[in-house]
Amino acid sequence: MKNPTAFGFYGESGTGKTSLIIKLVRKLREEGYKIATVKITDKKIGVDAKGKDTWKYSKGGSELVVLSSPVETDFIIKQSKDIDKILQHINNFGSYDFVFIEGAKGKENPKIRLGDMPERENTIMTYKGDFDGLIKLIKKRRM
Repeated sequence: MKNPTAFGFYGESGTGKTSLIIKLVRKLREEGYKIATVKITDKKIGVDAKGKDTWKYSKGGSELVVLSSPVETDFIIKQSKDIDKILQHINNFGSYDFVFIEGAKGKENPKIRLGDMPERENTIMTYKGDFDGLIKLIKKRRM
């Protein structure tokens, strides 16, 4: 099993990172690729709602909380993880062709910049609306 090819996306708020990633996911899924996505934020937020059972489990000391319902299964790891560890977990969950990381800062993954903010290490492209060119670049890096 080949590891997924990971790409980071970064830019100021409002530059269209989320919209671009959603468009990429839709297009590549139509072509049969399997995609995983990661959102990185500096904000101290969580998906676990205060007062819910899963929140109570974590407050009780559980480091891994799992919610399973008829529509999804959610794994909540109550620890901050760097992107390398996150990618290891993603590999354990299944086989993916691509991982798109919104808010990527580390130097380890190639990155796509949106807007005019200072360029980060390992930036391979500044996206200026050439969606077909971006798709070609992403698929070429997978080979």
